[in-house]
Amino acid sequence: MKNGIKILIALFFIFFYSNIFSQNYKKILKSLSFEDKVWVMKNYSSIKKAQKISNYVINVMDSLNKKNFLGGNSEGEKFDAFRHIFWMYNLSKNIGISKARRLGKIYEKYNEYVFKTQLMSGYDKAGEDMDLFNNELGLNLSKEKIDDSLIFSTIEKMLLEGKAKIVKKNNKGQSLDKDNNIINDDVWKKDWNNARVLINSNQ
Repeated sequence: MKNGIKILIALFFIFFYSNIFSQNYKKILKSLSFEDKVWVMKNYSSIKKAQKISNYVINVMDSLNKKNFLGGNSEGEKFDAFRHIFWMYNLSKNIGISKARRLGKIYEKYNEYVFKTQLMSGYDKAGEDMDLFNNELGLNLSKEKIDDSLIFSTIEKMLLEGKAKIVKKNNKGQSLDKDNNIINDDVWKKDWNNARVLINSNQ
């Protein structure tokens, strides 16, 4: 009986995400666990709203990247940290902290799925730890009463004060281990648990 219910839910979900969500969201939803798929279906209206918010954040970050804000878009660096804080801030303001946190974790599960299915994807445990830490900053920030016109400067100040986490790198953008040894991309990108470490965002 339980297997029959799971099959029905799986079939419904295939129809559900195929007709409702954008291409980016479809990729994420395909990789979900059974439990997460059920959660997505139960929170349909919030997920749809989250999709629109995420598209807004992507557009904003694309605009900021063109201005080389915080050094531009590089994996594991300040701009990357800013994006996660800004994303979670906007999500939690619109769908609530608990649902925003759940979506953030789902996104990180998807990144691990990509690592396992796509060679040299650029995802790893250090990146996941960084994202989840910075996500929490965005969630907590949503509890404060901040004027919309000040949100960029507020998050930037957090980064410059070292409140966020980034991947430890040298001035050439090469990843480093705790002893400042260079970890080549072709090394860490092959191993989910590797020697890359996180540092405070003002280092």
